[in-house]
Amino acid sequence: MTSLPANTLTVPATNTECSNNNNTNASRRLSQTITDIVTGSTPTGRNRSSSSPPSPTKLEQGPNKISIEFDGGGQIIVRPNRIVRGVVILNNVKQIQASQIRIRFRAEEMATAKVKEYGLETKIERIDQVITTYFDTTTKVWGTEPSPYLMSSWDAIEPGEHKFPFALKFPNVNFPPSTDDPVGFSIHYIWSAHLDGPSYNPGMQSKEYIMPYRPIVCAPPTKEWTFNQTIINDKRVPIAHVAAIMPRGAFCPDEDVQMQLVVESIPSDLIVSSVGYTLNKCSVGQLQLQRGLARKTRCRKILQGSLGVSGNNGGVRVPVNFHVPTRLVSPSFQSRHLCVYYEIVFNIQFTSHGGLLKSNPSGECTVPIGITNLPHNHLLHIPNLTSVQSYLQSKESPIFFDPFLDEPPNASSIPSELWGPLTAALSTPPITSPPNYFSLSELPSQFIQRDREEKTVFTSRLIKAGMAQELGDPITLVQGSQYQFA
Repeated sequence: MTSLPANTLTVPATNTECSNNNNTNASRRLSQTITDIVTGSTPTGRNRSSSSPPSPTKLEQGPNKISIEFDGGGQIIVRPNRIVRGVVILNNVKQIQASQIRIRFRAEEMATAKVKEYGLETKIERIDQVITTYFDTTTKVWGTEPSPYLMSSWDAIEPGEHKFPFALKFPNVNFPPSTDDPVGFSIHYIWSAHLDGPSYNPGMQSKEYIMPYRPIVCAPPTKEWTFNQTIINDKRVPIAHVAAIMPRGAFCPDEDVQMQLVVESIPSDLIVSSVGYTLNKCSVGQLQLQRGLARKTRCRKILQGSLGVSGNNGGVRVPVNFHVPTRLVSPSFQSRHLCVYYEIVFNIQFTSHGGLLKSNPSGECTVPIGITNLPHNHLLHIPNLTSVQSYLQSKESPIFFDPFLDEPPNASSIPSELWGPLTAALSTPPITSPPNYFSLSELPSQFIQRDREEKTVFTSRLIKAGMAQELGDPITLVQGSQYQFA
């Protein structure tokens, strides 16, 4: 067996390690998983020399380990048309044999529902789960290129710390943003590194690094609109008309909302005593099953406040001003199993000042509000923003490319009418070649057009009642198409 090839980057070992490397079975919460990303060492340069590496520094005895370090550390957020760079780090305390080292990037939407199982014992429940993989792309950072007709060879990797750079460009496509709400439903963008053993023998795998993803969504044109609602009491009697005057339909994080709230009491003896408001982020997860629709909802309070309404005769017009925070606020969206929307809930308290029997009725008014991550005036300021596609129509997938290049090779520079002749020419053996099975020419990978393929896996299992407490109580199935997403 031979030693590492000359184009492998090998650097002396450092003392930088993941702070949570023993926490592989912890929850995939975004606020926790990003801190798992290695952040201590210097990012790999784009123009690093590919000359012969120095001899690796010997490590202290310990288990072999493979991990990923990203340029930018834990502050990276994946967006459309963005390039992500980093290195795969291999720490081995003794010589190991490997055929290749790969890095993998995939996106998964998971929908899990715990429901009661009817027709069997009453103490039996069932967990149904659907995992949809939007894309799953991988590339080799070291070793031999796999072949469909030739077994891969393997080489020896000497003890020490070895770094293998990589680069990936995300397509100009909007996918659903990362989320973990409600319980049992999630969308994750996951990195992992793999070392393949010789001749399909077991190798090594890193922990999974979950990186947040945010699509680029621009707000619609500015246009004032009014939301009207009639508040009724417990006896279904109307008590007030409410109008919310909004300056526009959608807002961005770190923006100020300045609106007007108008309340007009219907009974003449009612006055408005207090008004409170709450900005909620509502996440709805649903899974279509044979016996009905499993549906779960969770609302998070993003912020709340109160309004001054002193001195009124049953009618008030008050300004409502608040600042949209950046924490826990992602764009409104809808995917196969998830829908995230925002609402402003006004809790209005009334007081009766006439009659022998005084009452304090109250009611709620819910105003929809859109959340985007770009205002409308940025529409023409962001390069390629108007060419962003939806994942529902586009077949583009993230692509790995040579980490020593600034950008991946641009296939669009070749006229489309030449793709057919070019592909045929590159795929056809030369006329002068001998009729040898192993003389088939290879099509350069940068010219191969690969479409993104989605995969869906459904699983179901029976459990005893009370198990899988992390999923909460069993979901009650609902009937009717009116509950389904559009």
